[in-house]
Amino acid sequence: MQLVITVDVEEDQWGMRKSRHSTTDNIRQLPLLTNLFQEFNIVPTYLVTFPVMSDDGAVGILRHAYDSGRCEIGMHCHSWTTPPFEESLTRPHSMLCNLEPALQQRKLIRLYDAVTTRVRTRPIAYRAGRWGYGRDTAHALLNLGCRIDSSLTPYTSWTHSYGPDYSCVAPQPYRFTPNHIFSPDPIGPLLEVPATIGFLRGRFDTCALLAKRLAASPLQRWRLQALLGRLGILRKVWLSPEQETTARMIQLVKQMEWHGYGLLNLVFHSSSLLAGCNPFVRTIDQQQTFLLRLRRFLEFCSRTGITFERLSSLETRFIENREGRPSTVVRGKRGEVGEARRPNG
Repeated sequence: MQLVITVDVEEDQWGMRKSRHSTTDNIRQLPLLTNLFQEFNIVPTYLVTFPVMSDDGAVGILRHAYDSGRCEIGMHCHSWTTPPFEESLTRPHSMLCNLEPALQQRKLIRLYDAVTTRVRTRPIAYRAGRWGYGRDTAHALLNLGCRIDSSLTPYTSWTHSYGPDYSCVAPQPYRFTPNHIFSPDPIGPLLEVPATIGFLRGRFDTCALLAKRLAASPLQRWRLQALLGRLGILRKVWLSPEQETTARMIQLVKQMEWHGYGLLNLVFHSSSLLAGCNPFVRTIDQQQTFLLRLRRFLEFCSRTGITFERLSSLETRFIENREGRPSTVVRGKRGEVGEARRPNG
């Protein structure tokens, strides 16, 4: 199996705040993270927001890491902190994909220009803030030359937050076209590398379907879903040291391997490096626990032969599909097909 690490490098403030209220103190802790990755010969992708690119100190830290070959730089767009500010500050507008296509494009151009000017690299990777990705976003990114997206969260719907429904997306990379972001296309110009999310028991697609049906049922069935989750029967796990213990992340990796998935994408936020910046790491003890989970998971990967890959390297690996060679679809040991599907509706 192979592992890529994608980190949302963003401002300290969690949730929607006007750009002038943004600080980036957590970036001062980033060298500690970079040094940890260096111990394992890992080159992560740091996906940066506009406020980070507006802070000279943060830019200096990122440029040093990038110039020394210790990281790759991509984009992470928070619509509420990325100019131009032409929309009202509302929950629906926190999802970039809900804005007018022309405004999406203008914001992404401003972020792209900030990265190319300040870090002196042309970013090819992107992740949407609040996971709010859509067709118009894909078109704008392709026009800018971005070729890799990592905005999809398998088996997860953000409709309660005015966002997309990824309930039927599997944790499998695939090429696609901007008009059909959920449908694998072997000659698509873009590559999707979803966050790694799965279930600890059973077939992922079956568990996801059952969870979705229970979620749409009356309250007593919602309680049943919660009970099944606690028992591990419908336990959905993110490959993230913010939300999961090392043991559960390892168990998820074993499930991924069992089902035939060959790529892992570990995700978290830079704000977890500084206690009190997000709901995952509120105290110094939780900050230390987060770093310990991460280290132990990387030790597990190194010990068991999981290789560490750059996100950019995946593009050349999957480019072969444009030439009509084997599909990115992976069939697991139990026959489960690992590909993304269009969500219902």
